[in-house]
Amino acid sequence: MGETAALAPSNRRPSLSRLERQPQAIGNAVSSDSPTLAAFRRHPVRFWTVALIGGGLVAVFITSFFLDNIVRARTQAAMNQKLIGYHVVLDHAHLQLLGGMLTLSGLKVIQQAHPHPPVADFPMMRFQVQLKELFSRRLVADVLLRRPKIHIDATQLIAEKKSSVPLRDKGWQDALEAAYPLKVNSFRIDDGDVVYIQDALNPPLHVASLNFAADNIRNIHAHDNTYPSRFHANMLIFGSGRAAIDGHANFLEKPFPGVRAQYRVASVPLSAFDPEIRHLNMDVNGGILASRGLLEYSPKVTTVDVDNAKVESVSIGYVHSPATQKQEAQRVNQAGKQIEKQNNRRAVMIKVREFDVLAGNFSYTDQTRDPNYRLFLKDTDFSLKNLSNHEQQGPAYLSLRGKFMGSGDTNLQGSFMADRSGPAFNLAIAIKDTDLPSMNDLLRSYGRFDVAAGKMSVYAQVAVKDGDIDGYVKPMFADLEVYNYQKDRNTPLLHQAKELMIGGAAHLLKSHRTSQVASDIDLKGKLNSPDIDTWQALGQVLRNAFIAAILPGFDRALRSD
Repeated sequence: MGETAALAPSNRRPSLSRLERQPQAIGNAVSSDSPTLAAFRRHPVRFWTVALIGGGLVAVFITSFFLDNIVRARTQAAMNQKLIGYHVVLDHAHLQLLGGMLTLSGLKVIQQAHPHPPVADFPMMRFQVQLKELFSRRLVADVLLRRPKIHIDATQLIAEKKSSVPLRDKGWQDALEAAYPLKVNSFRIDDGDVVYIQDALNPPLHVASLNFAADNIRNIHAHDNTYPSRFHANMLIFGSGRAAIDGHANFLEKPFPGVRAQYRVASVPLSAFDPEIRHLNMDVNGGILASRGLLEYSPKVTTVDVDNAKVESVSIGYVHSPATQKQEAQRVNQAGKQIEKQNNRRAVMIKVREFDVLAGNFSYTDQTRDPNYRLFLKDTDFSLKNLSNHEQQGPAYLSLRGKFMGSGDTNLQGSFMADRSGPAFNLAIAIKDTDLPSMNDLLRSYGRFDVAAGKMSVYAQVAVKDGDIDGYVKPMFADLEVYNYQKDRNTPLLHQAKELMIGGAAHLLKSHRTSQVASDIDLKGKLNSPDIDTWQALGQVLRNAFIAAILPGFDRALRSD
């Protein structure tokens, strides 16, 4: 049995050696399909399509770099065809054919009248499809300017002013669309820089770190709103100043875009404007401005609503010069006409809720008289509230405190309004204990005499309504010493006699209770012109009243003698 069982054939397959099994394993691996290979065998067309598309995209991406010179030349020529009075020079351009992104590098804008230096330099300007608006089924562009620099000097600015074509009509938008065919819907500026150079002697006006962003320029969304587009800007102004603007706009409004925005400015140095306003016979030293408010400007309405504005530690001087008398009169006349034009104009709303000047110094120098004289207010605090160009806004109120000629305590209170019938205001003025010798140039200019000692006080009330002036001026002189031998010994004899007469008359009119010379002067009559504005009328009345407060006081003293 045992042998029989041992010799019986077995049902199991004989085992293979390791070397015999290895070729079989390899054959099984080759014959079995991987998932990718299996999918390829099931869908060969799909795989070849994907491969061709992928290869094509890679080829297009690589090819786009070989088109740079062609794109640069075409873009430069297309932009120049649209510009008027300017042309561009482009260093490099690259068009990514895959995403439609166009990048311009080293783009310079040059004014043809004065080509050096370029008025603008754009290190990088990028155009691309605004992807989010594809969901709104709109194909529009997003534009980014990175670190642009605007450079303008006085010569270029004058040439632009003389041009018969307004700056906004020089083809800027057409040039952008010539460079990139899609309409711009988003526009951004990253770290921009703007410089204006008046001349080599004065520091430039410099706006730095300018960031700007505007979206929905094509009014894709909220198109029923008056101002559908939102924008924001912030910047550094003249070194230390800061400004921020947040608002809405309608960039498609004709004939120019409409804008409504809140603004905030702080620490803006006013002295930076001095070179620009010298041609107005003014000079500005020091001064820091802070303000906030609302601005609106569109073809339909103009609004300036200043919530508050404050100027600290500024010195402002005005010089009345023989060489510029005619131009000064023209400027005053033009300004007056413009103010009157805007008064109670329905489409124009100007409102200053609060304006303050703290620790200011103001001066007026008249170089048309012989001798020249200078009047000034020192350590001045000025406040103006509720100023408006519309009568229904009610009266504006002003107050002023300072030191007239550095010594006379000055207090001015008043109110005025944009009356349809012409200037309308009320003023009360008090100037106490001004040192008269500080006004000797004025006395010599109008009265041909001066004083050795004395104090002057002036009290006045003035009202103007319907072109009529009504009020009074009361000058008072104390401790008056007109003639002083040590001061006048080198002057002509007739001049010394005149000053002796004035001093004697003042002594006769002196009040025994107050030891002062007092003289009341009525102010009644008509304004020189019924068409002048409130500020012109105010200046006219103050000037006439002030001059009348001094010299007629001496004249009446002489006549009474």
